[in-house]
Amino acid sequence: MRTTRPTSRPTSRRESLNAHGMLLELAQRHGIEAGYHDIWGIWHALSTHTAQALLGALGVDTSSEEKLVQALADCEERPWREFAPRVVVNRDEQPCEVMLTINACHDQRIVHWRIECEDDALLSGEQQCAQLDVHDERVLNGATLRRRRLVLPGESSHGYHRLHIEIADHKAIVALIRTPARCTDVVDERVWGLCVQLYGLRSTSNWGIGDFDDLRLAIQIFASRGADFIGLNPLHALYLDTPTHISPYSPSSREHTNALYLHIESMADYADCEPARTMVEAVEFQATLTSLRQCELVDYVGVAACKRPVFECLFEYFAHAHFDIDTGKTRTARGHEFAMFCDVRGEDLHRFAVYEALHEHFGHRHTDGQAWPVEYGDSESLAMTQFVASHTRRIAYFQYLQWQCETQLTNCREHAISVGMRIGLYLDLAVGSDGRGADVCSEPEYYAARVSIGAPADDFALQGQVWGLPPLRADRLCDSAYEPFIRCLRANMRHAGALRIDHVLGLLRLFWVPGGGAAVDGAYVHYPVDDLLAITALESERAQCVVVGEDLGTVPDAMREALARFAVLSYRVFYFEKHWHGDHSFRAPQHYPREALVTLTTHDLPTIIGYWTGRDLDVRHSLGLFSSEQFEAEQRATRALDRARILGVLRDEDLWPRRDETRGSALFLPGDKELLAGAPPPRALVEAIYRLLARCNSLLLSVQMEDALGVAAQVNVPGTVTEQPNWQRKLPLDIEQWQQHAGLTSLCAAIAAER
Repeated sequence: MRTTRPTSRPTSRRESLNAHGMLLELAQRHGIEAGYHDIWGIWHALSTHTAQALLGALGVDTSSEEKLVQALADCEERPWREFAPRVVVNRDEQPCEVMLTINACHDQRIVHWRIECEDDALLSGEQQCAQLDVHDERVLNGATLRRRRLVLPGESSHGYHRLHIEIADHKAIVALIRTPARCTDVVDERVWGLCVQLYGLRSTSNWGIGDFDDLRLAIQIFASRGADFIGLNPLHALYLDTPTHISPYSPSSREHTNALYLHIESMADYADCEPARTMVEAVEFQATLTSLRQCELVDYVGVAACKRPVFECLFEYFAHAHFDIDTGKTRTARGHEFAMFCDVRGEDLHRFAVYEALHEHFGHRHTDGQAWPVEYGDSESLAMTQFVASHTRRIAYFQYLQWQCETQLTNCREHAISVGMRIGLYLDLAVGSDGRGADVCSEPEYYAARVSIGAPADDFALQGQVWGLPPLRADRLCDSAYEPFIRCLRANMRHAGALRIDHVLGLLRLFWVPGGGAAVDGAYVHYPVDDLLAITALESERAQCVVVGEDLGTVPDAMREALARFAVLSYRVFYFEKHWHGDHSFRAPQHYPREALVTLTTHDLPTIIGYWTGRDLDVRHSLGLFSSEQFEAEQRATRALDRARILGVLRDEDLWPRRDETRGSALFLPGDKELLAGAPPPRALVEAIYRLLARCNSLLLSVQMEDALGVAAQVNVPGTVTEQPNWQRKLPLDIEQWQQHAGLTSLCAAIAAER
């Protein structure tokens, strides 16, 4: 028997700390870092105010030295009060171990265990306590307690199992999650695809916003040109009755879908619903749709004003013809399909639909800072019970819309597979949910109140960022056996052949900013990264979904190592792929990692035309986003150097001519001086850069549709909300014209040839 002596800190040491020292130690024990280095290497120490605010959000009272001493004692003793953990995540290639806290007086007792596997298999066994290795020991309230290691057989299949443990009068049920060692590898050779902002697609049939029918057509077009995936912005649910809230990265719910993306004419009830068709076919309605299609920006208010009454009409027809809302009885096979959908999605869907009904009922009238009166915050309260009972029809309406979203997204994924795409839909999971949205309001216990996720200052956001997204609490995640995280992954992988996890660093640590504070007041808070990545691998295996981790910015080595260990693809953006410890030249294709997705740009960065011409720098100048004239001058000088560096790496790959043979010059070609000065890049240069990326070792290549169609403006300008038309820009060409676009045709052919 191996024994390790107690390692917990003596009470005398704890009491010798001053209040500030105890506060910092308490913060550390709750995963709050003592400070951080920003992108310029400057150290920001954790302040007393921030430590108190973040600990308060975790339910820790720091109001006095006595409370601090008590909280520290609780941290030390809590693990010893629990017989068994709530959850154990065990992945392949690791022994399956469970740490038990057992009184020394039970050494001769027998530990009985039983695993009820998800697939109904049953494993069981028993072992004498004294035979279990001792990991730690301490005396608590006069009793000698030992942390013993129970090693279980590794025969259980991957999945979510229940482990029953019993010794003497102690019983526990542990959530045992068995996972593969790595995320799935759907493709073993280099593939490519197009990324679009779905809302920005133009077509002759949509209602002023891209929809799932446009997506189906895009799949058809690009599959025929060799693409293996279509990448999309997050499709998460926003606020149907508040269409001015438009950022896909600030959703109401990450588990449900934005109904504005529905293609109404493809909804099965539309063909049979004469009132809906009459409404849509009216001359005035058609004139409005024409106007919405012709707008240069998505008019979300106008789109919602057209779609919502038609949604209402179709639902009423469905309720009349197929499903009796009042009794819950089905009238037809179609009604039965809806009932089955609601049953399968269960309480999660019902919670979301209740939230939608509440938001619609109170959204424009309740303005005291809460989503609605406090009595509606408890799902078991009398007020909520009465609300649900009196709004059954409205709740069913929101369930119906999610059913339609599920139907159309499923059709898109199946179509992608049928036309030969090896990945299909490449979807995007936002880092969090809006503080007044469905996810947070429906299950507030999982979130840190009065805190927002954000980011420290960097070159693109000099004051840092505060995103208004409450962070999930790691302790509550563990207590729930990671249920909210699992649901979120499952909902987003259901239709995805690949899933991008935005700000994947958040699985290791998130930057928490106290409510009402600026980014400079924030601190990093840690999460159980190995557990979260192991669960990601399990869901990846089940959905056969490749996982891409957006790992831009300052990423600790530990995170890079974890992503590689779990086969989460890195996210490599061309603009940042330089020899940073050398001459800052751009990396050659062979220096890109295989386990990665490579892209030229992102929604938060300039298009290649915007980058080359410095349009993004001009926008930042006009908005006063530079900290000083000197910093702006440095940025413009660096951009000029980068243009030359790009031409240099292209020449090294024989993708851009090396010399002007007629003049014997090895430096410049005719027109190079203009290009180096920031003249708009010709199509040939854009194509050459993408050919360079296509040669990379990386498994996935993402082509931005804005680059393919020669768009200069970027999708979103970080640090702005209303100053720029973020999340509103449309592509310049109807999707029906893509087939005839010479630049798009040439670019796709060049990439397909290289890949």
